Amino acid sequence: MDKLEMDIFKTDLGEITPMDNFGRDESFFRALIENSADAIALMSPEGLITYASPSTENVIGYTSEEFMGQNGFTLIHPDDLDAVQAALAPVLKTAGLSATFEYRFRQKNGEYRWLQGTATNLLHYPAVHAILGNFRDISKQKQSTDLLLASEEQARILLAREQEALRQAEVAQKHLNDLFVQAPALISILTGPEHRLALINDSFRWLYGNREFTLGKTVRENWPDLEGQGFFELLDRVYQTGVPYMGNEVLAMIDRAGTGILEPGYFNIVYQPANDARGKVSGIIVHAMEVTEQVLARQRIQNNEARLRRLIDANIVGVIFCDMEGHVNEANDVFLQMVGYTREDLQAGEIDWARMTPPEYTEVDLQALKALREKGAIPKPYEKAYYRKDGTLLSVVVTAAALDESNPNECVAFILDNSMQKELDQRKDDFISMASHELKTPVTSIKGFTQVLLKRFEKRDEPDIYRFLSIMDLQLNKLTKLIGDLLDISKAQDGKLTMEQKPFELDTLVAEIVEQMQATTATHNIKLEGKTNTTILGDRDRIGQVIVNLVTNAIKYSPRASTIVVRMLHREDQIAVVQVQDSGIGIDPIHHSKIFNQFYRVTNPDEPYPGLGIGLYLSRQIIERHAGKLWVESTKGEGSTFTFSLPIVPDVLP
Repeated sequence: MDKLEMDIFKTDLGEITPMDNFGRDESFFRALIENSADAIALMSPEGLITYASPSTENVIGYTSEEFMGQNGFTLIHPDDLDAVQAALAPVLKTAGLSATFEYRFRQKNGEYRWLQGTATNLLHYPAVHAILGNFRDISKQKQSTDLLLASEEQARILLAREQEALRQAEVAQKHLNDLFVQAPALISILTGPEHRLALINDSFRWLYGNREFTLGKTVRENWPDLEGQGFFELLDRVYQTGVPYMGNEVLAMIDRAGTGILEPGYFNIVYQPANDARGKVSGIIVHAMEVTEQVLARQRIQNNEARLRRLIDANIVGVIFCDMEGHVNEANDVFLQMVGYTREDLQAGEIDWARMTPPEYTEVDLQALKALREKGAIPKPYEKAYYRKDGTLLSVVVTAAALDESNPNECVAFILDNSMQKELDQRKDDFISMASHELKTPVTSIKGFTQVLLKRFEKRDEPDIYRFLSIMDLQLNKLTKLIGDLLDISKAQDGKLTMEQKPFELDTLVAEIVEQMQATTATHNIKLEGKTNTTILGDRDRIGQVIVNLVTNAIKYSPRASTIVVRMLHREDQIAVVQVQDSGIGIDPIHHSKIFNQFYRVTNPDEPYPGLGIGLYLSRQIIERHAGKLWVESTKGEGSTFTFSLPIVPDVLP
C-alpha cells in the first residue's frame, strides 16, 4: 500500500493511534481497500480523477489505472449531470462537508448503471487535497424502485424527452443546412455514376453570376463549359476507385457570365467519395475554393521579379540591393566595374555606398532617403558622385525604390555612369568660356569703330549709310549682350559669378528699368503697379539684369498683346516680390521645371522665336545668389507671370 492510500484511510476513518495500529500492518489496510464492495476515488473540483481504488473495476468496469486521469463528470448521464453538480456545489464550498446522491454512470462497456455516491470535501487536508468519493452500484435496487413508478408518468417523461431530442435534431439539421448553403467554399453533392446534382450551395451560383442549376441533371448538363478540361474524367475515376482527388490551384476555364466566353479561374479542389450503408460509393462531395486572385498576384510578383532579374543580368545599368544605412548586400557586374571593386570585396562587406559618397552630396542623399521612406521610391533621379576603390571620383545618376512597403529600409538602387556626360558638359562650358573671351575683343573693337563712323556720318547728307551703321550698332549691342551672358554662364559654372553687397531701393530700380525699356519699345505698353517701399542688400546691376530679361521675354513672347504689367508687392513675411505678367503664348506646365535650365528653350515650329535659352538660367542663378526665388505660373495660350522674391533687411539703410 502506498502513502496516498494510507492517508485516505487515516482521513476517512479518523486519525489512528498507535494502539489502533497494534497488530495491523500494511496488508490489513490493503485488504480493507481491495475487498471493499464500495469503490473509492479522489477527484479534483473540476472532476479529474487522481486516485481510484482496485475495487473500482468491480463497480464501473474500469481498472484503477484506466479510471485515473479521466474526468468523472463526462461519464455521468447527461440527464443527471446538473443534479449531481447541484448536490456537489455546497460540498465544494465547505471543508469536511459530505453529500450523498444517486446518478447514472457509463460503464467501460458503454452501459449506464445506477450508482450511489458520497462525496466528502478533503481539500483542506494537505495529504489528500481532493474530493473523496465512495460509490456503489445500486442498479438492482433502483430497478426495483423504478418499477413502482407509475407507467403513465414514465411514458410522459419519455415522450417529452423524445420531443425535445427531435426538436434539437431539427435545429441541428437546419443549422447544418444553413452552413452548407452559406459556406464561402463551392460545395455540391453528386449521386450515381452519372454524377447527378443532388445539392448545391449559393457560392456555386455566385461564381456563375447567380445561374440556376437543375437538380437531378448530370454535371455535364449543368456545367457544359467544363467539357474537355478533364474534370468529368476525374469524377469518373473517383467514383470507380473510391480514392479521393485533391488538386491545388487547378486552372479551369469557366463561363462566369453565361455569355459563352470562357475566363480563367484557379481553384483548390477536393472530390470526396460518399459511401452507402454497404460501404459502396454512391456519390461524390465536391468542395472547391477559388484562389484566382492569390494565384494572379503571385504570378505578377514572379513576373516582376523576372523582369527585374533580366534588367540586372542585362548589365545596362548598375544595380545594387542595399539598406538606407549604406550596406550593399548585392550588386551586378556593371556597378562593380563602375566603382572598381570585385565580387570578393562585395562578399567581404567592403562596399558601402554611404562611405563612398563625398561629403558635399550628403544633403542631397538625405533628401532622397526621406522621399524613399515616405513614398517608397525616389520620385526623380538625381546626380551625385562615388569614390572609386582607387580614390578617383565617379559622377553618377541614382534612383531607388523600396523592396517591401512593410520594410522600407531595404531597397534596390539603379546607378547610371554620368562621367562621360559630365566630361562633355565640361568641354562645352570650356568652349563657351573660351569662345566668349575670344569674341569679346574683336566685337568691342568693331563696336568702337561703328561709334566713330556714326558720329562722322551723323551730320553728312548720307542718310542710308547712317541708317546702316545704326543697324550695325544695334546688332553689335545684341551680340555684346549675348557674349556677356555666355561669360556669366561660365562664371556661374565655375562659382565665380560675383555679386556686390550694397543697399539699394528696389522700387527706384524697377521704375528706372521700366522707363528705359518703354522708351525702346513702340509695340507694348509697360504698366507699373504697386510699391514695396523696401531696401534690398545686394547687386543692383545684377537684379536689374533679371528685370530686363523678364520684361524682354514678356515682349518677345506676346507679339499679339499690347500690355505688359510689372507689379511690386511687400509681403508680411518681410519678402519683396516683383512680377512680370504678359498675355502672350503661355507655357505648357510640362516645361515649367525645365525652362530655367541653361540652353533649354520651348520650341514652336509654327512661331519660332530667337534666343539661346540662357536668360532665365542666369536670372535664377542671380536671384538664388541673393537668397531669393524665381518661378513661373503659366498656361499655354493664356500668358505667363514670372515672379521673383527677395528678402528684406530692415536694419539696412540706403
